[in-house]
Amino acid sequence: MRQVGIFGKRKSGKSALMYALTRHKVNATFKAMEISGVTRVMLVDTVGVDVEGSTAEKSAQTVEVALMLICDDSFELELAWISKLRKAGSSVIVVISQADKFTDGGLALAAAVEEVSGLKTLCVSSVTGAGVVELDEEINRRLAKE
Repeated sequence: MRQVGIFGKRKSGKSALMYALTRHKVNATFKAMEISGVTRVMLVDTVGVDVEGSTAEKSAQTVEVALMLICDDSFELELAWISKLRKAGSSVIVVISQADKFTDGGLALAAAVEEVSGLKTLCVSSVTGAGVVELDEEINRRLAKE
């Protein structure tokens, strides 16, 4: 089964985004579940990339599409992981997570990340649902290209 991995620091909203993408309520703990779109995929929630020896290292080698969540303006670690994921062959989608916590919906942070990384960045809020449909569509576009 094709895999989409969710990467980011601890407390960046990885699990909440998984629930938002699958339209499930936050009421269970799991590491992977299926979502439907253009194709069925396994959505893999990883331990934070800021945890040494985390499952993120192993998952980085197996996912076709990687969602890199950024939730604050200290994103050097995430940029390093974007490079690592791309070298492993993953198509990376950069996500400003918890966008509802920013007065501008995360747009300024997205612009800063785009300027440094050169990658289009989506702003998403698992709480309000903003950007979730667009992210789902982008995941499906990336998988359709594979």
